[in-house]
Amino acid sequence: MTPRFATITLSALCYFTGFAMLLPTLPVYVEQVLNGSKVDVGIVVGAFGASAALVRPFLGRLGDRKGRRILLTCGAALTGLSALLYTVWLSIPLLVLLRLVSGVGEAGAFVGAATSTQDLAPDDRRGEASSYFSLAIYVGLGFGPFLGELIDDRFGFEGVVRTVALLSLISVILAFAVPAHDPEQFATPEGATPASQQKGFLHQASVLPGLLLTLSLIGFVGFTTFMKLWVQELEGPDASAGTIFLLYAVIVITFRLTLADLPDRLGPRRGGTLAFGFISSGLTIFALVPSLAGVYIGTAVLACGVAFNYPALFLLVMAGTEPHERSHSVASFGFFFDIAGFIGAPLLGLVIRQTGSERWAFAVGAACAGLALVGLRVLTAPSSVRPIGEQSRTDEQTAPKPG
Repeated sequence: MTPRFATITLSALCYFTGFAMLLPTLPVYVEQVLNGSKVDVGIVVGAFGASAALVRPFLGRLGDRKGRRILLTCGAALTGLSALLYTVWLSIPLLVLLRLVSGVGEAGAFVGAATSTQDLAPDDRRGEASSYFSLAIYVGLGFGPFLGELIDDRFGFEGVVRTVALLSLISVILAFAVPAHDPEQFATPEGATPASQQKGFLHQASVLPGLLLTLSLIGFVGFTTFMKLWVQELEGPDASAGTIFLLYAVIVITFRLTLADLPDRLGPRRGGTLAFGFISSGLTIFALVPSLAGVYIGTAVLACGVAFNYPALFLLVMAGTEPHERSHSVASFGFFFDIAGFIGAPLLGLVIRQTGSERWAFAVGAACAGLALVGLRVLTAPSSVRPIGEQSRTDEQTAPKPG
């Protein structure tokens, strides 16, 4: 945990806290101020993921050629500037356009931060590094909604977007801790394909882990998008979801800080199984127990799964990635994170419109996470995804001896 690593992670924390402030406030803004439907809410939220998914792999190649700093600084700045206009253009189509712009900024910020922290990590601690880095994401996703609701109640949605812009600016300033690009450090090995000439929209190592990530996160997207509206349906229009997101954040923080090396010790197959099982169970509780108690219990279980989801699958990605391809690989993996938002929010919004209740949306999310669990067990072989420590011992045992 060097000062540089900590500063980059703090930059990501500021950015994702601002991003998460919009999770409970933007759906209410669309529904109550712009008179949108549940489907409109899903489209506005999902538009962000559409643009991020399309540009993320290209930005990954840019990061491999020009460095990670430019991605994080420019991405955070673009997101903050576009957020300032959310309350200026008062129509759903224009808000969708601004969300598309914000998505481009998010793609750059995420790839720049995630890749630069991996650059600083030794090979046998990449799972631990991704746990600490993703801690910034999920702490932001936990505390951001609480902060967003607090500001929205006192200063309105305009106060929320101004705070988002301020946090994005702080993120830009801290992002200068990212090392300047060193062409020699990330030079293409002899015989390998340079980043500028790599073919394929997505890095091959990211495809299977990414598909599993998308399936596992569809229900989580429903949690972040519709939980505020679900709580209001259960408890009345003045009900708050801030403490629910706060509970989620505290649990994720606790696991990420105390068990940061668990993904390295379990390996991606066992770690992913644990994560998918908890995610599916938490969403099932939402669907079967339509009460405030069910919401809190389900949130606690869901958080246990999310705490290990990203780090476990990220190990699968890094295992098949060379250093000079790292930004492209990270960006390709992030593509599937965006696809979850792009597909999940409108899909679950449509489910709610057809069924009349958020319960069925959570049930669909639980089924998707269960499908991810089956896919992980069927499509990955235990011998190919051993924990990092076991890989190192096996490599030492099978390595040819000098002479």
